[in-house]
Amino acid sequence: MATSQELAERLAKRFKGVPNFRLEDAQDLIDDALIVHGLKPSATIPADKSNLILLYAQAEGAWQIAFSTAHYFQYTDGEESVDKSGISERYRRLATDLRRQYDAEKAKETGASFYLAQRADRPNTTPPTGKSGYRRWLN
Repeated sequence: MATSQELAERLAKRFKGVPNFRLEDAQDLIDDALIVHGLKPSATIPADKSNLILLYAQAEGAWQIAFSTAHYFQYTDGEESVDKSGISERYRRLATDLRRQYDAEKAKETGASFYLAQRADRPNTTPPTGKSGYRRWLN
């Protein structure tokens, strides 16, 4: 059993290297994650849900950072250069990985998962279009 304040402190420790990330930001992310999972922010969080809540909050935090750093740029002046253009992409990849971990954890809880296999009888392309009437897939 944990409280939202305890989870916010854990989240703030995980994001401690991110500039301008404060405990209030962590608390907002935890509160949003609790609401999404049908819990009140003032409620005590069950032990089996705390990891799920933290993963969701981490993924959302990484997405927010990716959005806020999307305007970063690359600058070169003679021998000096600054390149911050890839920061947003790295946070986006991190958010995607965290969301994948969250989905795997949630699937353990619900027991639901699925996989879409590629078709063996046709290529992984779109069907031809136009007036030729050629329908390679319908043969």
